[in-house]
Amino acid sequence: MYTGPKLHNDNLAFGYDTGYGLDQHSSTRHYKGEPATNVITAGIPGYFGSGGETLYRDNYLGLNSDSGVFQRNFVNNPAQANTSAYNNNAGIYHSGLTFSSLSSNTEYILISFDFYMIDNYVRHSSSSQGLNGYMRVVYTDGSGDNIGWNTSLNTPNAGDDWNNNSAYIGQWRKIALYVQVNSSKTPSSISAMYIYNDRTIKGEGVFTNFIITEHVTAPTGPVLYTSGTRSDTASLIDLKKTTDIDVGNVSFGSTGQPTFDGTDDKIVIPNKTSIGSYTYETVVKINSSDTSYSGFGSNFKSDASGYSGVGNGWVVRLDPNGALQVYTKNNSTTLINPINISGFRAANVNNYIHLVYTYSSGSNKLYVDGVLQATGTALSGATPSDSTLIIGAYSWGISSQTYYINAHQPVAKLYSETLTATEIKSNFNAYKNRFNI
Repeated sequence: MYTGPKLHNDNLAFGYDTGYGLDQHSSTRHYKGEPATNVITAGIPGYFGSGGETLYRDNYLGLNSDSGVFQRNFVNNPAQANTSAYNNNAGIYHSGLTFSSLSSNTEYILISFDFYMIDNYVRHSSSSQGLNGYMRVVYTDGSGDNIGWNTSLNTPNAGDDWNNNSAYIGQWRKIALYVQVNSSKTPSSISAMYIYNDRTIKGEGVFTNFIITEHVTAPTGPVLYTSGTRSDTASLIDLKKTTDIDVGNVSFGSTGQPTFDGTDDKIVIPNKTSIGSYTYETVVKINSSDTSYSGFGSNFKSDASGYSGVGNGWVVRLDPNGALQVYTKNNSTTLINPINISGFRAANVNNYIHLVYTYSSGSNKLYVDGVLQATGTALSGATPSDSTLIIGAYSWGISSQTYYINAHQPVAKLYSETLTATEIKSNFNAYKNRFNI
């Protein structure tokens, strides 16, 4: 089995990861006022016909699962024939699931989930058809309908090829399948649910974060999995899943990604734990309109306003001439600029990039897209101590000026260790398909 690149999150101190860039996924709990009630009240889908394994874990193939369960489904038997003996030999179904009763005014039922294609599903003698299936809806009069899935809501592609198009191998995508119930009857319950393919000769994928929702009008897109509703100001949780991050001072785009406007947007993550060697990692897309001393991230002891003050730390930023810079700072107003990559903005504007900065014993390194670009000598003692991780803005107490970035920044992490070159490369490989780097 291809397991994909490992996303290294060991010794993570703080951070967030809100999405899947061009794939528009939610990887953790950032919802902005989502979701509806989940009709699934307990259990996980069973495997239908083909092989499968269930992994009870939060992280797999670069995705952080909210449900904590990943299900791998696979079939590999090219010798199978195009006969009824091989019907229903790939997929998952309702076995093991418990559903709540349906509301009487329900017109549409939507199932949403995250799907990762390892190998495209192919039906014998019909390579253009991927997994399909149906839901059985029971009505109050005792009758029932087997209703085939409408797959037009799938993203990023529409139609029935969401898991047999080889162009999507190695990508997580949010899938949305829905049915329209009989408008002349009153729905009562769900008695069956199949996502399967007849006479499959190959295919392998991973499913997670199943949610079934009811709708009175036709749904226009997938619903994100969650176990509860979050407010806008508590809608982002730290990757350690212990602290809600205040996002009251940051904007969000239509896909739910943090969008720093270059004026006053920032995310502030309190850090009350001193660390020695450390790594700062981010995925960011610089907007073409960004022209200021914009900061990707800083970690200085903060004053009441959340920016400046005398303390230890660093800042990763762009200067107005387009150079990528790293400054370090000790317990004074002393600064040192050990790393300066000229022309960085022009080469990377409007595209996602993966940046990693490491510090250890006065030495620091800067990686771009998994490759070491520069090294420098940092100030001794420039390690976070009783500090604040500020994303999207910085000031270091030398002037009253605060600088903001104009960019999308869906990933920002602080580790209490120096990641190795191998670990950094592995993380880049895990992110590159997600953000089309």
